Amino acid sequence: MGEAEQAQSRLAPDDAFSALGNEIRVEILRELGEAGTALAFSELYDRVAVDDSAQFNYHLDRLEGHFVGKSDAGYALRRPGRRIVEAILSGAVTDDPTLERTPTDELCPGCDSHVEIEWHEGSVEVYCPTCTRRWQQSWGRVDGPEQAPQGYQGRLPVPPAGIMDRSPTEIYQTAFTWTSLELMSVASNICPRCAATVTTELNVCETHDATDGPCSSCGTTYAVRLVAACTNCIYSAGCAAAWGVVSTTELLTFLFEHGLNPVAPGAARRLDAVINEYGEQIHSTDPFRAEFSFSIDGDQLTLAVDETLAVVDTVE
Repeated sequence: MGEAEQAQSRLAPDDAFSALGNEIRVEILRELGEAGTALAFSELYDRVAVDDSAQFNYHLDRLEGHFVGKSDAGYALRRPGRRIVEAILSGAVTDDPTLERTPTDELCPGCDSHVEIEWHEGSVEVYCPTCTRRWQQSWGRVDGPEQAPQGYQGRLPVPPAGIMDRSPTEIYQTAFTWTSLELMSVASNICPRCAATVTTELNVCETHDATDGPCSSCGTTYAVRLVAACTNCIYSAGCAAAWGVVSTTELLTFLFEHGLNPVAPGAARRLDAVINEYGEQIHSTDPFRAEFSFSIDGDQLTLAVDETLAVVDTVE
């Protein structure tokens, strides 16, 4: 598709919000999504809670073309329409479930206490009842970062559907894997929301001291923090810099050679111990040069990286 054709076929954001700004239109999309196949006009009309066929036709017409396609078989969702229905059913735009702090069967990689979780503002927040906190603040809050309680290990953003019909242990594993996949996507320069490119920068704490817990200057355990932002949508993320190399061949090979599949939910504890308990050595900040060391079963992999987190040397 050429640039002119792409620009012509793209729906402006204001027009997209306008097209979806009616409950009848949203219900049309949802009914087509649940049907899973094309529906004739009369069949779709019977499924939607509207008594006036002219009104129904008006709202259907506003969706047709971009969100809904029409063929001889009837009306069916186009890919943008499917994405809207998927977002609604994930609960990301509709649900706010309740999950009070509760223990799981997963063990903390630092002390073997049972990890505890709770749901808060779109994320599963993780705690250890014994260890010190990894982060001084809890990010991602509507009112800005809040002071983190003792034992706070971080938050794992996941849609509300991810905590439904699962045990606390399964919720933790699901949220950890979901977040890991998101950060692997970011590390591959792909926005996990819209697939556009992402910009990344490294924030280095010049006076870092995490001897007795998170550094009082930067509020984190590690001196180098990765901050990513999508070039197209509003997605952004911040994490320990080691997550920026999680998609490299060198680290993935090291993981798989030790029987650790980073995208398997059952591997959450082992992956946490490797990626979130790594060694960090900064050699220079201008230009940035550092080494990240990862350990599994007594074996160690050290990756030397530059300011883009590209691997420039490997030591095993």
